Amino acid sequence: MIPGQSDPATEMFHWQRYLFFRPWYEGRRLIDAASGEGYGAAYAAAFARNVRGFDVSEEAIAHASATYGHVEFVQADVCEADYSQADLVVSFETIEHLEDPLSFLRALNSCPGAIVISTPNRETHSPGAKKGDKPANEFHTVEWTPQEFARLVRKEFGDRTVRFLSQAARWPGTITEGLRDDAMYTLAVIDGPDLPVWPRLGLAMPTRHAERAVNAVTNLSKYYPGDIEFAVVANGCAPEHLQKLREAEREAPHLIHVVESETNLGYAVGANLGLDFLWQEAWFDLFGVVNDDVYPAVDCLPQMVEAYRELVALERKPGVLGPVSNCVNGAQQVDIGIYTDIQSMQTSAAAYHRQHHSSVTETDQVRGLLLLITPECLSAVGGFDPRFGLGNVEDDDHNLRCRLAGFSLWIVDGAFLHHTGSATFKDLGLDYQLSIARNGQLFAEKWRLGVLADWSELRRAPKGVKLFVPLTARAEASGFELVVNGETVDLVHQASDLEFTAWLVEQLRGKPRTERVPVIEAFARKLAA
Repeated sequence: MIPGQSDPATEMFHWQRYLFFRPWYEGRRLIDAASGEGYGAAYAAAFARNVRGFDVSEEAIAHASATYGHVEFVQADVCEADYSQADLVVSFETIEHLEDPLSFLRALNSCPGAIVISTPNRETHSPGAKKGDKPANEFHTVEWTPQEFARLVRKEFGDRTVRFLSQAARWPGTITEGLRDDAMYTLAVIDGPDLPVWPRLGLAMPTRHAERAVNAVTNLSKYYPGDIEFAVVANGCAPEHLQKLREAEREAPHLIHVVESETNLGYAVGANLGLDFLWQEAWFDLFGVVNDDVYPAVDCLPQMVEAYRELVALERKPGVLGPVSNCVNGAQQVDIGIYTDIQSMQTSAAAYHRQHHSSVTETDQVRGLLLLITPECLSAVGGFDPRFGLGNVEDDDHNLRCRLAGFSLWIVDGAFLHHTGSATFKDLGLDYQLSIARNGQLFAEKWRLGVLADWSELRRAPKGVKLFVPLTARAEASGFELVVNGETVDLVHQASDLEFTAWLVEQLRGKPRTERVPVIEAFARKLAA
């Protein structure tokens, strides 16, 4: 497997295995037996005390050494190598390539720590083949069914604790404990601590663009080693986009749930629709909201989840966590270097990750390109305030309510998320700055701020301002609407002072000046009252 060059499914299956065992790397002396291109050993090296990659191929060792200079790669036959100094050995997709698999297992038994081995299931890789038949993959010498592999491993490690895991054939290749006949791959785990348990994530994603949304779902799930589901909210999508989203749901109903709205209800209401669906559907360990124009670095979601768990252990009462990004306002914006495509982004993000992966920063502001929200926080403050229309500032309002409800907000410093930025606004041809100005005024009025920047100094909600916003809430409607910059705005509850003034001027344009009199009189009566 070569990152950026292998097919998406191959990348997914391989990354899922390395990501699943992420908690086991911390502080350990690790050997990656048959390390190949080197990407997995390089990833583990961010956490481990020491990592060595063994591979018989001189070409592979030369490439890995040149590409991942922070890792030691050694040319060695994995069937003859010494594993006695390792705390952990991982060997993914190796044993089926060997002429003498038993000699490999016996060599691995010299490791006093934990051992993880994976191999393909013959039933799914070479359908119809029997034990001893030549596998369909020309580079494999032997393949086993899960039960056959289990017997082989138990025999060679009879005096040690042996557990088995199965990697599902369907995207995103989730790993679960136990032997499954329909697994794509079987994993044997010899000794070691408790198996990693990854929280179940439920993410809401408002969208108007099917391809962008499906790509985001694919890539976010590809790099998360636990159960994850998306409520993709078709927020006034064109028919062709809605059809594509429905097709994606039919193909992966365990992963994608399409929530349909005929009209564009805006980011806040769209996000709330998705969160409400997820809340009603099942219990998730963490909820979240994510944009559709994002692409995660490999360790983005796993690192955010690990940060959450550590903050809980430290009793910091986390409510919301966000990543860092190339395109975001505020403290979350970081410079990881110049990149021109996804693979060069991953390379730059990995280098940045090695310096920042164990760091978090408490903050008052986490931008809404990706938010992980705890169930406790969601229960206390609900969703986003719908008064903010199509988007902007609703995340600041949510942040403030979370903080005033007693929850802490965090930036996960090494969790990088590539963000295109304002993609939906560009699609709709909307003026981004105009939206910010309007919603900034609404925010200041709601929280009774003389100066907008003072919002971070608030320590309690003004009288009458509720911290909880139901996920089913809708914006107040006066019945008087104004279309500004392609967005429908309520004249009473949403329009800015300048927009209202412009509307008033437009109503009187071309009319005699005497027509101003009843307007002035109406204002005068209102003010006198």
